[in-house]
Amino acid sequence: MKKLIIIVCCCITQTMFGQDLPNSGFEKVRLLDAGKVIVAEIRVPNKNLHAKKNLFYAWYQANAIHSTQGGYNGKLLNGQYTEYYQNKNLKEQGTYKNGLKTGDWRDWKEDGTLLYQHTWKDGTMLPDSTVSFWKRLPFIHKKKSQPVKEAPNS
Repeated sequence: MKKLIIIVCCCITQTMFGQDLPNSGFEKVRLLDAGKVIVAEIRVPNKNLHAKKNLFYAWYQANAIHSTQGGYNGKLLNGQYTEYYQNKNLKEQGTYKNGLKTGDWRDWKEDGTLLYQHTWKDGTMLPDSTVSFWKRLPFIHKKKSQPVKEAPNS
């Protein structure tokens, strides 16, 4: 009976090792910090990536996320970034590409109301004036006013 149990245990451990997935270079980290929870995707930095002096890079090392201007020393954030308050409401959400903010980023208050939204491109926040020319024309978006119906006199 002991031999049978040993054989079964060996088979179970072998099947667990057999289901190891290949590493695609991406990892997802979850950090618990005072007052917040962070879930971020990271990857090993590209050896050809040269940091620009005026940009802030977000990177992961020693179980913490760091942000430095003009350089990095760890795995760059690359992919979805989500930060939560302790009450599990969203605090900040956006996307990183090679350690730089890109696309739409949103910040919320602790009660869940949207605080602000900005668009980033390659680590630089785009001004609101970058909205397309056609969307800035007020006469295109104006709705025709409907005549107000008066309540019948009773």
